[in-house]
Amino acid sequence: YQGMPLKGYTPLFEAMLDHPNITVRLGEDAIPRLGLDGDVLTVDGVPFQGPVVYTGAADELFGRRFGPLPYRTLDFRFETLDQTWFQSRGAVNYTVDQPYTRITEFKHMTLEKSPRTVILKEYSKNCDFARGDIPYYPILSPESTALFEKYTAALAAYKNLYLIGRLAEYRYYNMDAAVSRALAAADEILAAHFACGASV
Repeated sequence: YQGMPLKGYTPLFEAMLDHPNITVRLGEDAIPRLGLDGDVLTVDGVPFQGPVVYTGAADELFGRRFGPLPYRTLDFRFETLDQTWFQSRGAVNYTVDQPYTRITEFKHMTLEKSPRTVILKEYSKNCDFARGDIPYYPILSPESTALFEKYTAALAAYKNLYLIGRLAEYRYYNMDAAVSRALAAADEILAAHFACGASV
């Protein structure tokens, strides 16, 4: 089964973030604001005891001190086709028989009616931070797992810092697993830091 939120992801996240206790700041690098010297986490140079959730690449928190964790990135290539449909499903994954790893045809999910269609091909390659690539998938191996464990050991001193998500936990999550993990993490954080221990 494949699907998406009825009105798309943007309204879903807008509703989730529409709370007086939430401030959204775009275009800012959070890492310089986090201090991980000693055993007390600081935010903007001030000790901070509340929970901090970090979803970026774990190695970035320490300036890749132990070496960069390997990731895969994607090149996205759109094609507009003069045909009603290209494929029978919204997303079709490919393993080794094509140079791309997935083709998405959005009309299946948006239910748009049109004599033309737009597809998106995803091409996977090694992530190169010097090139400005965005990491998407961890490359799991015994070596990368050992390297990730060095970073998590260095972060263990900060009991109020939570690494959550594909990049931060250096794990592959599908969307359903990512949502499930986020909900479980919210329960963990509430139980650890707030007396009410309420479930979300």
